[in-house]
Amino acid sequence: MSVRFGVNYLPRENWWYAWAEDDDDAFAEDLHQIASLGFDHVRVQCLWPLFQPNPSWVSPRALRRLVRLLDRAAESGLDVCVTVLDGWLSGFDFRPSWLKDADPFTDAAAVSAAELLVGAVSRAVEGHPALWCVDVANEPNVLMRHLKPGEGEAWAERMLRAARAARVPVTVGVDHVPWMSDDAPIGRAFVAGACDLVPVHAWPYFTGALARVGEERAWAIPDYLAQVARATPGAAGKPVWIQELGVSPLWLTDAAVEDFAERMLRRAAAVPGLGAVTWWASHDISRRFTGFDELEYGLGLIDAEGRVKPIGSRVAEVVAELRDRPSGQAAAESTIVLPAGRAPDLDFAEDWFARMETTTGPAIVHERGMR
Repeated sequence: MSVRFGVNYLPRENWWYAWAEDDDDAFAEDLHQIASLGFDHVRVQCLWPLFQPNPSWVSPRALRRLVRLLDRAAESGLDVCVTVLDGWLSGFDFRPSWLKDADPFTDAAAVSAAELLVGAVSRAVEGHPALWCVDVANEPNVLMRHLKPGEGEAWAERMLRAARAARVPVTVGVDHVPWMSDDAPIGRAFVAGACDLVPVHAWPYFTGALARVGEERAWAIPDYLAQVARATPGAAGKPVWIQELGVSPLWLTDAAVEDFAERMLRRAAAVPGLGAVTWWASHDISRRFTGFDELEYGLGLIDAEGRVKPIGSRVAEVVAELRDRPSGQAAAESTIVLPAGRAPDLDFAEDWFARMETTTGPAIVHERGMR
């Protein structure tokens, strides 16, 4: 199985406010440029307030615009993952105003409304030749820290069930927390078991890897988290998808951002069972949009004027080299046991990084009898 390489698409002209526009040509230009860099898929975000202005109504116009984006993707030879519930995106909380004080994960009416949107989007794109998969939400667990055990997973189960109307693989785009702790509101055993594609968000900064092991090793964090994911009961035989990875020059003092990016990609592509790697992001955010965190403006491979950045050129070169190689082309040279009752947190990861070989990190295996 060859690894798929793609990007999280951020429209160059108007970010995801573009859902409120009518210019399909802008989508077409962006997607053509993404395809020209050698990528085969994009992950797109359905900005929640624009798709569901009212809890009982999904915008037909927004659904039509989504289908047109898939049409433009098909014209460029790109497949699409549609991510539906984007209450948390690029550091902003984009939950619709009608939620008010209702808990989006436990309030019965709010959960039914979210289920309505996931189902409507899934049915709208069902059967489209460019559709690859449906992701029910972008990092929903970030907003779930207050939940009781089981509540987050009950919510995710309902959303995944609604997404299956699209008749394609489904997933839930949790961040790194489930793969690094034992008390996540959506746990890694649930994610591995309930999702068709096992998602990993592998940021060297947000995971704490840069602070713990430094620039000389933190680029291997996608490898580490993918190893944790593939070792989780329920993940056997399923493709692991590194759904988000990226790096900002704001985080680095010694390493060049292009070198760091290349190391991340090469290391990720060597993980056995890896299905896809999706860079964050395609484009920088235009400075005319205020209020984003400073780092969000510069995470793209292409700048806000449409020019490929040096990191974009480097990533494209690496993708071209790796595209036809099977995943896991280099077997792990050793294993490291995750003991029963121990979380794969940074303390455990530090031991893994200390034993990191040149080509691929140690394979992680669960201690016998661990659930």
